[in-house]
Amino acid sequence: MKKTVLTLCAALICSAALSAQTQQAPPAGPSAPKPTAPAAGAAAMTIAGNWTISLDAGQGPMDIGASIKLEGKKITGMLSSQMGDTALEGEFAEGKATFGINFDGGGGAMSITFTGTMKDADNMTGTMSGPMGEIPWVGKRVKG
Repeated sequence: MKKTVLTLCAALICSAALSAQTQQAPPAGPSAPKPTAPAAGAAAMTIAGNWTISLDAGQGPMDIGASIKLEGKKITGMLSSQMGDTALEGEFAEGKATFGINFDGGGGAMSITFTGTMKDADNMTGTMSGPMGEIPWVGKRVKG
């Protein structure tokens, strides 16, 4: 049961972090040089928004919803699952996110950390780390 709760919370955090990230381009003034063409998909890549985080902690596949906001490099948001909602917070820079959740796991305070890399504007992969070890996850942006 503890393992399931931890896995759900961790997945929720990943989802939130992925959803909340946004990147802003600096304004181009009249004397500013023209920007070079971005790499394919780079202009649209932002972690801000809503995501579905999928993982398998050994008890079958699980999906967690994440709602993520981005201010500068700071990400905040919520992970949501059938177990409830959990606040997340962390950082996003150069297409990489690190965020965590803290909660009471019944036996005391617990922390789970998510690290991930944007693969393109709508996909991210990473690892969730905590008392249960390391578990790979995949994030997909929720459209609409």
